[in-house]
Amino acid sequence: MMQVAKHYLSANEFQRDSWRLAAAVKQSGWKPDLLIALWRGGAAVGVSIHEYFRAVGWNVQHIPLKCASYTGIGENKGEVIFTLGEEIFAMMRKGDKVLVVDDVFDTGKTARAVKNRIDATGADMRMACVYWKPEKNITDITPDYFVKDVGNDWIVFPHEIEGLTPEEIQEKDPFLASLINA
Repeated sequence: MMQVAKHYLSANEFQRDSWRLAAAVKQSGWKPDLLIALWRGGAAVGVSIHEYFRAVGWNVQHIPLKCASYTGIGENKGEVIFTLGEEIFAMMRKGDKVLVVDDVFDTGKTARAVKNRIDATGADMRMACVYWKPEKNITDITPDYFVKDVGNDWIVFPHEIEGLTPEEIQEKDPFLASLINA
């Protein structure tokens, strides 16, 4: 397995960056009708953005959409599979404003697959991600909104444990390591 540099995010840093993303959408003047959070990574982002929108008086519908192309740290299986929330595409109409949110935009494969499905409905889609890896993007699309360019590092989110070695878990959070080793 290829060794990948990892950046460990704190829960506070991730939360604040998610709110920064929501503020960027609001400041753009484009108000979505629907918020789609890509499960799993975009779920926490979606909740934060939805809460922010409510706090500023925006009533935006929201739904998770499960799709993935990663099987592990740095391991991309190449195809995007939709397994939950796919019925939302049938409910979209021309002119609907759809904000799709995710934690990281890297290869762009997931974003491309979602955009293809939404474009077929005639809805107006914009993509928002907290972290962006432009040098890894292999598609012709880019996020409409993002907070930080994170280069090639693998982002380890506050909730993530799978794929980490015991030493990495200790580095990430000694408290968590003590619970696992108890």
